[in-house]
Amino acid sequence: MGEVVTMNSFRLLEHTADIGIAAAGESLAALFQQLALGMRQVMTETADIEPQRKIQLEVQAADRQELLVNWLGELLYRFEAEQFLPGCFEIDEICEQQLKASVWGETLDPKRHQLEREIKAITYHQIEVEPTANGWRAQVYVDL
Repeated sequence: MGEVVTMNSFRLLEHTADIGIAAAGESLAALFQQLALGMRQVMTETADIEPQRKIQLEVQAADRQELLVNWLGELLYRFEAEQFLPGCFEIDEICEQQLKASVWGETLDPKRHQLEREIKAITYHQIEVEPTANGWRAQVYVDL
């Protein structure tokens, strides 16, 4: 027979290892551009990113919230896998379930680009993507 535990020997620890990005845009495309710029700001405050290379991205999703997570997640993946630091974004096509974009940037250069924070993941925690009277607004949290 196994040991009977009569008292809990664990506790839950709270940790604030995330940061939110809130943005607004006149269109859904402008909103997603602003959110990408916000994520880049979380990673590095460097504004001096040369448009040396262009990549084409396409993401799909079931809804706007998932599209946002997939969009930022793809940018994060390119940074982690290829050290691609995005400089500017052009949303070529967007609807609630698909996004096609052109992204210009360069390979991370530690001598020129100061990394501020490491993003581990894009989360669904308190995610919002909503139309407003003046366009669109959204918020998303990233796990640091």
